[in-house]
Amino acid sequence: MEILYSIFVAPFLEMGAYPDLFIQALWDGFVSGTLYGLIALGFVLIFKASGVFNFSQPILVVLAALSLVSFYQMGVPAWISVILVLVMFYALAWLVERLILRQLVNQDGNILFMSTIGLTFIIIGAAQWIFGGVPSAMITSELGLPDGSLEWPVFGGGVYFEMIDVSAAVIAVIMIVILAVFFSKTKIGRGLRAVADDHQAALSVGISLNQIWVIVWFVAGIVALVTGIFWGARSDVSFALQI
Repeated sequence: MEILYSIFVAPFLEMGAYPDLFIQALWDGFVSGTLYGLIALGFVLIFKASGVFNFSQPILVVLAALSLVSFYQMGVPAWISVILVLVMFYALAWLVERLILRQLVNQDGNILFMSTIGLTFIIIGAAQWIFGGVPSAMITSELGLPDGSLEWPVFGGGVYFEMIDVSAAVIAVIMIVILAVFFSKTKIGRGLRAVADDHQAALSVGISLNQIWVIVWFVAGIVALVTGIFWGARSDVSFALQI
């Protein structure tokens, strides 16, 4: 009973005695949930467009963060580095469609899922060979993202809001709204949902699977880049970012 008390009861009593600590914990939990939500957004994006659970999405986040920092360390300006990462992800989306997805049209969903597991290990091996394992700092200030924190005096204490965390929450909400409108209101978005429902039917009405899959994997790469920037801002950029 003492163990159960110390695990489930004592923390809440302590937070009740220090309400500022309770609010700080709520905020930190909200920010962590938002960042995990960005990763989930990448999963959902590809699943809605192909009916496949993309096991490789977390390693795409790591790849985006490592590539961005590496380009900058080579002397490339920060925003040019972002453009280069986006170009890299478009090339990766094209390769995934050409070498993997095109060969598996109308195959069982489990086969497509296993292909993303194989892709994950390929990316991990290539990234470790190219980037090594030395942690690096994310270049948030060079990208113009806000730094520092705000303090909210409350209950005789203070709650601290890191500006990078506030930015992450705002951008996550904006991205979710944009993608929701994209899937429901645009011709490409409706085409993506049609592909997920039935590959053969989508082909029969003139929807190009090749083009659709390149687009959706590229957009998933954009989501991975945004996620990698904010995750990397909270900790060093390394393979430990892989969730």
